[in-house]
Amino acid sequence: MHGWSAMVITSSSMQKSLFEKIRIHFLFNHPFLSVLALSIPTRYITNAKSAFQTDGFSLSIDEEKLLTYSEEEIIYLYAHTLLHIVLKHPLRRKAREELVWNQSCDVVINLILSEFEHVGVMPSDEILDLDLMGLSVEEVYEIIHKEQEKQPSSEKEEDAKQKSFVYDESKQDLESSSESLQSSEEQEKLDNIIIQALSIAKQATKAYDSLRIEIDTLLKPNIDLYDVLKEFLITALFEKTVTYNRPNRKYFEQGLYLPSTQKSKEQLELIIAIDSSGSVSLDEYKTFLGIVKEVCESFYEYSVTLLPFDLHVKEELIVSFDSFNPINSDNLFIPKSDGGTNFNAVLDFIDTKYAIRSEQLLMVLSDGEFDIGRSLVCETLFVLSQKKNCAKFERYGRVIQFNL
Repeated sequence: MHGWSAMVITSSSMQKSLFEKIRIHFLFNHPFLSVLALSIPTRYITNAKSAFQTDGFSLSIDEEKLLTYSEEEIIYLYAHTLLHIVLKHPLRRKAREELVWNQSCDVVINLILSEFEHVGVMPSDEILDLDLMGLSVEEVYEIIHKEQEKQPSSEKEEDAKQKSFVYDESKQDLESSSESLQSSEEQEKLDNIIIQALSIAKQATKAYDSLRIEIDTLLKPNIDLYDVLKEFLITALFEKTVTYNRPNRKYFEQGLYLPSTQKSKEQLELIIAIDSSGSVSLDEYKTFLGIVKEVCESFYEYSVTLLPFDLHVKEELIVSFDSFNPINSDNLFIPKSDGGTNFNAVLDFIDTKYAIRSEQLLMVLSDGEFDIGRSLVCETLFVLSQKKNCAKFERYGRVIQFNL
C-alpha cells in the first residue's frame, strides 16, 4: 500500500534535478499535469517492463530504462503516464484483456498529446494511430481487439508500420490496479486530486479539446439503456394531440368550445433499423433486442419490425414480432454485409413499404458512420456505438451512445 503523506524520492541528484525541472515546465505550460506531478506518490525502482509505470494510484520510475531516452522524450513519457492516472485507465480496465487494454490506453493518450504543445517529443517506439482519433479508450479497445482476431500473427510481425495492433510488450506501462488495497481515505484523496486536475483542464477546453472525450467518459454516469428506451417509448406512445372531434367538456358551462386532447396512438409501432455493415456485433445485437423486448412487454400491445441494412435494406431478412408472437433471439444473426452504409435506403424503403406515418417510431442501431439526405417523418432514436458521431444526429431526433 502506498502512503500519501509525501512523495518518495530516492533517485540520484541528477535525476532529481531533471524531474524538478520537468515539474516546473508543467507548471507553466500544463498546470493540470503539474497538480498530478506534485501530488502523486512517486518511487524510483526497477520496473518490470516500461521506464514509467502506474497502478492508478502511484507512479514508479526506472532510472536505468530512462537512459535510452532524451530529456524531451522523458518529459513526454512523464506526461503520458500522468494522463493514465488522471483518466483512471488502470481502474477502467475491469475484465478486459490486459495487454490490449494497455495498447488502447496508449493509443488514446498519444493522440491526445499529439495536439498538445510544449509536452516534449514522442519516442519513436510509441504508438500513434491517427485513424482512431476522437474515440474513447473503450471504443479503441473494441476496434483493436477485433483487428487482432482478424490479423494472422505472421502478418503482425511483418507489418513495419506503427499500427495499433503492432505492440511491443516492453511498452506496457499499466500495472494491475491496487484499488482493493487502498483505504477509502486514500481513494478519496486521489479522486480529489483528479477532480482538481480535470477542472483546470476543462477551463482550457480549446487547448485540451482532444481530452474532452476521455474527461466526459470518466465523469458522465453510465446510461441505463433500458431506462432510456422505456422513457422514449412511453413519451412517444402517450403523447397527446389536440382535437376538436371531442370538445373539452370542462368549459361547456362557460360557453366555450375548446379542443380536448387524446392519445396519439393506442398501439406501440416500432421499426428498428439494424446497421449490418460490421459496426454492430451479434452479441450487441442480441443484447440490444433483449432490452427492446423487455421494454415492449411492459406495453399491452406492440409490434416491432427489424430491418437489417447496409447499402440496401435486406428484405429477405426482415424480422417482425408483436405482443402475440414474441421474438426468439436464438434464431437471430447479423447478415453478411455488402460493405458501406446507406441510411437513405432505409427511409425510402420504410416510406414505400410501410407508408411511414408520424405516429410510428424509428430506432437506428449503428456506429453512425453515415449521413442523412432527407428529412425524417416520424420520431427517431439513434442508438450509436461511436461517441464521436452522436452530435451530428441531434438535429434529427434523440441520440444516445451505447456500450453493451
